[in-house]
Amino acid sequence: MNKHILFVLDYYLPHKGWSETVFEAFISRLLIKWYIISVLTSRSDSHFPAQENKEWLHIYRVGKSRLAFMFLAFFKGIKILKAHKDISLIHTSTYGGAIPASLLGKIFHKRVLLTVHEIFWKLRRNYKWIWRGRLYRFFEKIIFWFSYDVYHCVSLYTMNSLRLVYGIPDKKITMIHNGVDTHFRNPEEVSPFDVKSWKNKYGRSNRFVITYYGHAGKSKGLDYLVSALPELVTVDSKLLFVFNLIESKRTEHIKRQIRKYHLGSSVQIFDGFEKNELRTLIASSDMIVAPSLSEWFGSVHAESVAMKKPLLTTYIASIPEVVRGNVKFIPPSSKREIIHAILERDQWIGSPEYTIPSKEFSWTATVKDIIKEYH
Repeated sequence: MNKHILFVLDYYLPHKGWSETVFEAFISRLLIKWYIISVLTSRSDSHFPAQENKEWLHIYRVGKSRLAFMFLAFFKGIKILKAHKDISLIHTSTYGGAIPASLLGKIFHKRVLLTVHEIFWKLRRNYKWIWRGRLYRFFEKIIFWFSYDVYHCVSLYTMNSLRLVYGIPDKKITMIHNGVDTHFRNPEEVSPFDVKSWKNKYGRSNRFVITYYGHAGKSKGLDYLVSALPELVTVDSKLLFVFNLIESKRTEHIKRQIRKYHLGSSVQIFDGFEKNELRTLIASSDMIVAPSLSEWFGSVHAESVAMKKPLLTTYIASIPEVVRGNVKFIPPSSKREIIHAILERDQWIGSPEYTIPSKEFSWTATVKDIIKEYH
């Protein structure tokens, strides 16, 4: 009999975000192994269908916001578990799905695996207004007050944070890195013609292209990068910003900050490229900059170096774990360090001194290890 797994996730595709991409990669590989998958997630957009049924994949959507989802997921989860008694276990993640998943596990005597992306705790005060930071810290504390059978951490950094902050015993913790699709991220999969076409299309020929891509949360260090823009723009350089959460208020704020410098075509802003388009854009860039203040795994960082792009980033959190190739580390929260590293790029790009040995994060290995935890 095929195993049936219930995923309780606050967001899932077609909502766009890095955790959604991670779970889509994971779930798609479970389906190939003949698992039956039910996904209980939020209906963040009214255009998303409330329910989708495919051969081995069932998706249920309730609640427009994370808060609404937390309450409605509990009641919807009861209906799903009553209707599908063959569900073997529940897989959830931080943050919105964790509490309803824990309660459902207790009621229906199902084991619960919690994927822990990141422990913020007091870091929240750096990324939120004081009262919001305290509220988020309190919410995170409540999540870990509930119990789970296995805590799956996506990096050593996350695992050690979980140990130190919440005192979770080691016997309940497993550390399994996320995977990186190295075949898709192989730069040889992008044709030189497409790279040249993109450079011509956006007026980037014969200019050194520096790219930031991802979301615009405060933990990404964008404030420091944006404030450095007037000193970074030179005749031979161009900076690109590619955001994946186009409806975020934070994203709109960052866009306004960029535009206030009136740097013209030397700085370009893009929204929501599809996967293949984003890969071509990265391939047509000369450097990726990601000055993060914190990271749970560092998908952008791992993907960029997989495409053999020089990476300017910070020596913080999980980033040193996941990067390889040509990497320049700088201290976090420093506009000066960003400017210096970019303007003096000839000193470190291509230098063996700034080259980290190869690391592989295979989705095949990740799924295999998670399935061991299921068993």
